[in-house]
Amino acid sequence: MIEQTIFENNEELIIYVKNNYDLDVTKVTKIDRGSANIYSLNNEYILKEFQSKYSKEEIEKEIAVINHLISFGIKVPEYIKTKRNTFDDVYKDKTIIIQKYIAGDTLENNKGTYEQTIECAEYYGRIVDALKTLPIELPDSDLSSWYSKESFEGSIKKHEDLLSMLDENNEIDKRIREDILEKIEMIKEVESYDFSQMKNLTVLNTHGDYNVSQFIYKDGKINAVIDFVSACKMPVVWELIRSYSYIDKDAINGNFNLDTFVEYVKTFNKYIKLNEYDIKYMPYIYLVQILNSNFGYKQYLYNRDNRKLLDFGFFRTNLCRYLFKNANIIFERLNKEL
Repeated sequence: MIEQTIFENNEELIIYVKNNYDLDVTKVTKIDRGSANIYSLNNEYILKEFQSKYSKEEIEKEIAVINHLISFGIKVPEYIKTKRNTFDDVYKDKTIIIQKYIAGDTLENNKGTYEQTIECAEYYGRIVDALKTLPIELPDSDLSSWYSKESFEGSIKKHEDLLSMLDENNEIDKRIREDILEKIEMIKEVESYDFSQMKNLTVLNTHGDYNVSQFIYKDGKINAVIDFVSACKMPVVWELIRSYSYIDKDAINGNFNLDTFVEYVKTFNKYIKLNEYDIKYMPYIYLVQILNSNFGYKQYLYNRDNRKLLDFGFFRTNLCRYLFKNANIIFERLNKEL
């Protein structure tokens, strides 16, 4: 949820920018994108007011990542320095940054063509490869808790709690109930799998939330990759398979186009060589994550006017079904062709 902005009005924002960045702003336009308060300034710059949950240290980490990627020729936002020669500022306890405006459009989930899908993998490979030499240490995002006994048990309880919120006479709720019950059965099955070799997954510096919503397009091609505030170390195959599922138009119902997905992984593999464990466990690590999450359904049941959340819940359940049934097929195909 977007927090209330710290600026009382546009005049206050204009004065703030002049005093701290020495930029003359005559036009301010609010941009509805992401979880921060974002403003276009004269269609030349972007001011971003981060949520209070993000510390100054986290944002400075993002700035370091961005500046490093620029040195590798990767298209990312360019930060503007303050009058104090810093890349960020704190105003009314909120961290503020200003970037050069990047012209372009965004792409909705599962609207990507084949070419845009493969381009997504290409950029991910370039980013992860470049971040190998990042001069700062990124936080380690340990995903082992996802497949712990406690996590599975907690997930089952979370899903069961949602069942009590459903109306047995409502057709949509009937479908949600069927989905939740099916997910619970899948969790019980997956809980028995041997995840001991997950420790051998390739862990590298990465974006942390790499997906189509982080791209700005121009003429149908990526013009910039944005929002590196979640940058961390984690198994790269999780972001690899997740990013594919969000961009390919053929995956709109949760089912992969396996030919495209194989090319997607092969494209990334040109930059980062995946090992046998990456290939084997890639579908399972993603399956575990989305099985354990009730995002979509939970939010919809608290706000039934938001159909997008409901549709996202349906999409993720379909993804669970597909991965649950086809994880080994995906592995065999990748193992054959990589």
